[in-house]
Amino acid sequence: MSKSTFYIKKLVLIAVLGASLNVVKFALMYIPNVEAVTLFIVIYTYVFGLTTSLPATLVFCVIEGFLFGFDPSWLIAYFIHWPFIAVVACLCKLLKIKFPLLIAVIIGFATALFGFQSTFIYYWTGGAIGKPGWVDRYWMTYMAGIWFYVAEVASALVMITFLFKPLTKVLTKLKSRYYNLPQENRP
Repeated sequence: MSKSTFYIKKLVLIAVLGASLNVVKFALMYIPNVEAVTLFIVIYTYVFGLTTSLPATLVFCVIEGFLFGFDPSWLIAYFIHWPFIAVVACLCKLLKIKFPLLIAVIIGFATALFGFQSTFIYYWTGGAIGKPGWVDRYWMTYMAGIWFYVAEVASALVMITFLFKPLTKVLTKLKSRYYNLPQENRP
């Protein structure tokens, strides 16, 4: 395969993976904070690497902006959190962590940070930071959403623990076919 064909295929793959993250989000959007986007970002990073998963994650964030409006109170949080998940997954991959439960715990911790970060972004974009009593209001707002954050972390833990291996195996086979890798290079 020529270099230009490879890059065209990679660009198309990035677009498809980014769009698929939106499909996965829409599939579960009526169940509060139960999501599979985290799972798929981790799998995309393990199978295709950070140079594919990170741009796909950014495509996902941009599409979210077009669908739900470019409100900085949540969009900035998305542009920080989702790429962070891809980077953490890449670090897990570089450390050769293959045990799904360990990956789930590490990613679960990174997911738990989303509540702190998104609440902070909400207060920052609203101009509340630095005003008297903002720290107390921050904690009250965070605590009001704590059960949603718990549900998000729990769904990430369960999905990664049980779906990581089978989905990684399927995507690895599809990757070999997509890039026309020789038979001896296929897993």
